[in-house]
Amino acid sequence: MIISADDPVTGVLIQYGAVGVIAILGIIVSRVLFNRLNQALDREIARGDRLEDELRKLNETVRTEYVTTLASAAHAIQDANQAVTNALSAVRRS
Repeated sequence: MIISADDPVTGVLIQYGAVGVIAILGIIVSRVLFNRLNQALDREIARGDRLEDELRKLNETVRTEYVTTLASAAHAIQDANQAVTNALSAVRRS
């Protein structure tokens, strides 16, 4: 293979030398790393959105369970108060 000065790569090498080649490689590497960073950012944004939805569902579930438990506890307290009132009435009558 004969290398001629008309070849674009050879022209770059001849005109700018090793510094030009290193600069071009640096630009290529920077672009690749930037694209990877963008892809990672997109993945993390999607992951964050998914986790936010899961947290919202979990909070709703906890809130529902909390309200149910509070209602049950209020009913139990009401029953206990009624039982104490009935017991006091029975003691007073005897």
